[in-house]
Amino acid sequence: MPLEEKFEIRLPLRKLLVGLLLTVVPISVLGLYSITEGREALERTIGHYFKTIAESTAAGTAHFITDRVVDVGVIAAQPAIIEAVIASNRSYQGMTDAAIAAKIEKIDKSWNTPAADSIVKEMLASRTSRLLRRDHELDPRILRITVTDAKGANVAMSHKTLDYYQADEEYWQNIYAQGRGAISVTDILYDEATKSNYIGIGVPVFEEGSSQFIGTLDALVDVSSMFPIVNEVQIGSSGRTILVKEDGTVISAPHANLAMKLKSEEYAVVQEALKTSLGREIGYVVADIRGSGQNLIAFADTGLKRTFGKLGWIILVCQNTSEAFAPIRTVERLLAFMSLLGLVMVIMVAVWFALHRKQPLTEIGDVRTAKGSGANTPQ
Repeated sequence: MPLEEKFEIRLPLRKLLVGLLLTVVPISVLGLYSITEGREALERTIGHYFKTIAESTAAGTAHFITDRVVDVGVIAAQPAIIEAVIASNRSYQGMTDAAIAAKIEKIDKSWNTPAADSIVKEMLASRTSRLLRRDHELDPRILRITVTDAKGANVAMSHKTLDYYQADEEYWQNIYAQGRGAISVTDILYDEATKSNYIGIGVPVFEEGSSQFIGTLDALVDVSSMFPIVNEVQIGSSGRTILVKEDGTVISAPHANLAMKLKSEEYAVVQEALKTSLGREIGYVVADIRGSGQNLIAFADTGLKRTFGKLGWIILVCQNTSEAFAPIRTVERLLAFMSLLGLVMVIMVAVWFALHRKQPLTEIGDVRTAKGSGANTPQ
């Protein structure tokens, strides 16, 4: 009979274990390291992307507010308003400061009584007040407009004001600016009666052809039409864009508004980053949010505070990391499984070798030879 040819590989267990240690272990460790590096790289990529969205939204918000200030400034520069203010200032000529104050005080005290009805009616019927109401009709976002002279007394108004004398109000003093004249913008407020979110924009009225302060124009402007700019970007089911004040109060967010007087937990975790130049440069953080788990939160300053001191508004762009990092989650888990499986196999072989290392290691060929010899040995 022909001899059967057999192909045999003799591999000592010790060498097998050493080979596994030199190949499988480094590959497994490298796989686990790659998971960490890949996640960090994805975090940076998405973080920078969210930061870009936040910056774009912040720029749009700032542009909206700046446009409203320009709109109010254009109204204040109308010749009819300047003429009305000049005429009111001229009415004080020849009067002492005490006499002027007494005249204004008398009207102010009777402003909300029948005694002042004729004055109020005449002021509302004036050409300048009709012009202000037309501006309101042309742009309904402008809710109310009030014009005063250099003393702070009403000159014209789109609606009756609570008081005749305005110079004792903080907003008026901010516009007056010790006679220099300055733009004044209040922080956002919510009016329960009209369900509107508004800011007060005050601008000085200057004498035509010069920078001499002669009066003020103050407008209450509804900024609710700004919110679609904040919320126009949709990022998955857990993504959200939030506009907050510098104290953390939510101005606009999905399922939240200024009327609710809520504080943003997302803003609370980015405050530290906002305090450093490095944190602002990076522009995002990853942190746990109560009830929402781990979130990636990008942020951007609107920059409005530098021009309008009370508008320290911040834009936040947030998403749960389980959704943000979903594109690599399957690959990440598969790589982790394969790496851990390789390490477990090496550990099992090492344990088996450790348990049997005191027993002599005999090659399979030697065992067969020994058995064959034993069969021919005489008893």
